[in-house]
Amino acid sequence: MRKFLLAFLFIVLQTVSFAQYFNTGQDPASIRWRQIKSVHFNLIYPDYYESVAQQLAGALDEVYPFGAYTLKHNPAKFPVILHTRTVQSNGLIAWAPRRAEFYTMPHQAIYPQDWLRQLVLHEFRHIVQIDKVNERLPAWVKTLFGEQATALFFGTYLPWWLIEGDAVVTETSLSDYGRGRFPSFLMEHRALHVEKGRLSYDKAYLGSYRDFIPDYYKLGYYLVGSARIKYGLSLWEEVFSKTGSRPLSLTPVNRTLKNITGQNKVNFYHSIFDSLRTVWINEDYNYPATPFKILTPVHKYFTNYNYNHWYNDSILISFRKSFDKIPSFIKLKKNGGVQKIMTPGDIFEESVNYRGEWIVYSEKINDPRWQHGGKSLIRLYNIVTNEKIDIIPEYNCFSPAISPSKSTVAVVEADYINNYYLSFYDISEGKLIYRYR
Repeated sequence: MRKFLLAFLFIVLQTVSFAQYFNTGQDPASIRWRQIKSVHFNLIYPDYYESVAQQLAGALDEVYPFGAYTLKHNPAKFPVILHTRTVQSNGLIAWAPRRAEFYTMPHQAIYPQDWLRQLVLHEFRHIVQIDKVNERLPAWVKTLFGEQATALFFGTYLPWWLIEGDAVVTETSLSDYGRGRFPSFLMEHRALHVEKGRLSYDKAYLGSYRDFIPDYYKLGYYLVGSARIKYGLSLWEEVFSKTGSRPLSLTPVNRTLKNITGQNKVNFYHSIFDSLRTVWINEDYNYPATPFKILTPVHKYFTNYNYNHWYNDSILISFRKSFDKIPSFIKLKKNGGVQKIMTPGDIFEESVNYRGEWIVYSEKINDPRWQHGGKSLIRLYNIVTNEKIDIIPEYNCFSPAISPSKSTVAVVEADYINNYYLSFYDISEGKLIYRYR
């Protein structure tokens, strides 16, 4: 009985201790790992990714002094793990244990910036942010709580608009591109504030289950960037410093903003967007309104219609996304009628197209075993006959387009070492016909 209790306690404690750590998942077991140890980073990657990893290691060391400059902090040597087999496009900085994770599959909605370069610029800034907080934490806090303390105070005290907004400002200032240079990134706040006025701070930051609210990346870009212009580069450096050095202050962001700007974060938000709204309204007067007709019914919850296609002169096919409905393809009639066509799976961004009665899209298929595995699938659907066709491509594929003869589908493919191809598949047999690199 005693042995049973000891074994039971061991399993329970092991489970509890494991739950303290942030695990994003596992890569396929067939991958053989290698690493590059540079001056500032340990880059961990699959062996077949060697040539790209060498370039990425150089890019990380190149960005190091510039990405750290305005926060006045050079982070300690940092591990970076590359996930190359996933269908996700992302990057993150995790703590306990500390590391960066790059998902190397390019994002389909990316602007003219190399995806890996984008990850380096944006995610390195997050490394600087959290390492600065960690470096400033009192020794007794780190002794008692270890790395969990850094994650706790960083995630609890700092608003996400500051964390992400600062990274977007950095990626924009350190490149010829960056999201802050693109109207598609900036237009949502402009349109919202001109049409509806300034939102409350809580709604602007936390969002809504009913209305459309731009995300905190965009909110943060305006707040962080405007503050750098108005109050100088030292404001946010002081905020990150005080967050680490005063872990028991509870409101380090508010206190620091109050000391430097004379405003708490709510009034700070009001002052920034009141000024921006004045400029935007004056600019809006220069553009006469264009008359338009609304085809869709009025919804209680925000609803978005994407990838629109005129099937004939009276029916529009659209992909509808809403807060209260599962995303689906629908028919919109000129008289206002709506008819559901079908519900797809998880679609890659910018990867829907049409040809006559055919819908084609690229869908993400997650691996049932490996969280950092998966593949894409080309799917076609005929809205007249309800016929479904699946084509399994060799690599992850995006942006499918059906030929005028409706016999071939062209896709952009990306392999596991970031080579890109224009490939053509036969629709009836699902076989590869041509591939151009």
